[in-house]
Amino acid sequence: MSKHFTLLLVHAHPDDECSSTGGLILKSAREGHRVILITCTNGEMGKMEHLGVNLDPDSEADQNRLGEIRVEELERAARILRISEVHTLGYRDSGMDGWEGNGHPRAFKNADEDEVVGKLVGYIRRCRPDVVVTYNEQGGYGHPDHVMANRVTTEAIEAAADPARFPDNGGEAWRVPKFYHTAWSRSKMLRAWRWMKLFGQKTPLDDPDFREDKYGTPDAFITTRVNIRRYLRRKWRALTTHKSQINGNFFWWFVRMTGRWLYNEETFVCAHSQIPVRDEEKSVFEGLP
Repeated sequence: MSKHFTLLLVHAHPDDECSSTGGLILKSAREGHRVILITCTNGEMGKMEHLGVNLDPDSEADQNRLGEIRVEELERAARILRISEVHTLGYRDSGMDGWEGNGHPRAFKNADEDEVVGKLVGYIRRCRPDVVVTYNEQGGYGHPDHVMANRVTTEAIEAAADPARFPDNGGEAWRVPKFYHTAWSRSKMLRAWRWMKLFGQKTPLDDPDFREDKYGTPDAFITTRVNIRRYLRRKWRALTTHKSQINGNFFWWFVRMTGRWLYNEETFVCAHSQIPVRDEEKSVFEGLP
């Protein structure tokens, strides 16, 4: 009988769990592994045009209402993905780099890092995950909340293993065996955007200051490729549960129209492992005893 492990994912916003890790989550749940999701913000700075209700994007009250809607969407998506536990930290969405929301005192990017690390340490020690997944140091594409998620998760993994740090958070110290960053293949991402342009869709390629090295992960750095072909339909169903953000926009084209050809796998970079990692893994659980 194969052993069942615990997978802990730290994401920044509702819908992030589907886009970069939905297939991994579904595959892990189907194989009997315990899947725990921590979402750091409520997504208040997301899109409002697909809601079917009249909300003002400049109104903080309406932004907060959007956050409530997005958490409800997250709960529905989590059921489709068969996530074992969902925990929301409740910080405010900072918005994209350079947005006015970056300066909000409750924005996740401005949160007390020691406070956030302490919360994550508590979850790590209580849940004792075999694998933790979050974004890389650039947050995948530079989003301040993704960058913050990387920073606090990396620090929390280190702190959780040290009994002298946060001694009252979560019980006994726990050393995470394997730690991964999500990784969108840069070559596939560029190919998808070129296809989208053929259909007249706006993409980052339209930016006169576009730089390839700002987006995605060089293919040579990818250590782990998880085949999710059989889970694509259900992943799409979970993603479109986030109706406030997905329907008819850039992401619809990026995932729905190009995903079948370009994204039948989810890719990761092993950032740290207590177990020797092969040149190219097919599972984040490979090598675990």
